[in-house]
Amino acid sequence: MSQWYQLQQLDSKFLEQVHQLYDDSFPMEIRQYLAQWLENQDWEHAANNESFAILLFHELLSQLDDQFSRFLIENNFLLQHNIRKSKRNLQDNFQEDPIHMAMIIHNCLKEERKILNSAQACNEMEVGNVQNTATGMPDKQKELDAKVRAVKSSVTDVEQDIKTLEDMQDEYDFKCKTLQNREHESNSMSQEEYKKEQLNLQHMFLSLDRKRKEVVNQIVQLLQSTEHTQAALINEELVEWKHRQQIACIGGPPNACLDQLQNWFTIVAESLQQVRQQLKKLEELEQKFTYDPDPITKNKQFLQDLTHKLFQQLIQSSFVVERQPCMPTHPQRPLVLKTGVQFTVKLRLLVRLQELNYNLKVKVLFDKYVAFISSLLCNGKQFRKFNILGTNTKVMNMEESTNGSLSAEFRHL
Repeated sequence: MSQWYQLQQLDSKFLEQVHQLYDDSFPMEIRQYLAQWLENQDWEHAANNESFAILLFHELLSQLDDQFSRFLIENNFLLQHNIRKSKRNLQDNFQEDPIHMAMIIHNCLKEERKILNSAQACNEMEVGNVQNTATGMPDKQKELDAKVRAVKSSVTDVEQDIKTLEDMQDEYDFKCKTLQNREHESNSMSQEEYKKEQLNLQHMFLSLDRKRKEVVNQIVQLLQSTEHTQAALINEELVEWKHRQQIACIGGPPNACLDQLQNWFTIVAESLQQVRQQLKKLEELEQKFTYDPDPITKNKQFLQDLTHKLFQQLIQSSFVVERQPCMPTHPQRPLVLKTGVQFTVKLRLLVRLQELNYNLKVKVLFDKYVAFISSLLCNGKQFRKFNILGTNTKVMNMEESTNGSLSAEFRHL
């Protein structure tokens, strides 16, 4: 995630500090247009090396020319005017002293990092205060909650990096086409200029390749983290909840609410859905431009399969019996059923996604094998028969519950 993007997410009191860093000598609009490029350069070295400062100064002007060309294609007259004015101001102020420009940019980036660190420290202090005042959540659940939040945060980071990758690829494509057009124009550029542009394209390609590998590696790490977090949810938290439900059915303390589990399951499911969309975006980028060896081509099938497997496993595991069979007249005494009296059972899906509403069908049936074994254990005595008086199939929907969860209740068993 770029530093400039992180700054834009801060509260207004920190944004005001960012505004104070920029003036006409180095305007904020240049920082905005060339955010990723500016952050990728070594301005500290340029501030102490005149030849390197001159090189970056001319490269900055070239970047502004590219930006102007984009605005020209978009026919955006106002932004064309602003970018030309900014370029003239840079030439007037720093043509003779590019080291001074490098010092200004280096100082701005350094102060931005200080603002980010200050905002992060402030946020951690607020979170710490909330955690200190929070009661009722054991340390184990706090740790799991932090893991789930980390998965969600990682998905957001990957989203921003894919946008950066897309911008880099668009810029590379634009430069390639521009150079090809100039090649076909007679006497448009010298051999030396052509070699320089070719070298620049090679550097851009290497940066693009590094970014692709970085994004793919991020998604691999994200899915590994999601897999571990999901395993803890399914194999530990959900199992413990079912055990508490069993204890409650035989007179133990009331079982804990499912809302916290549903919240965790839903966050993980939403994150996996976002990863699926991100993989589709990477596939689109691959279709526009690919090469050998392309990290997207090499890893996309594995990542798609793993994402699908995790999502399928999560959905299957999130199907629970929220309320065990009980008679309507005795809702606090589950599994105590009188002969000839109707009973109800309520099912719930712990993944709360709007697209699943009215899309999941549940069918109720009685296990005949259990009845057969029970009759044998009862030495041939008559075993109670269970019947379905109403419909045996229902569609899960959010209207069945008071808290908006996906549920289905069978009331006539």
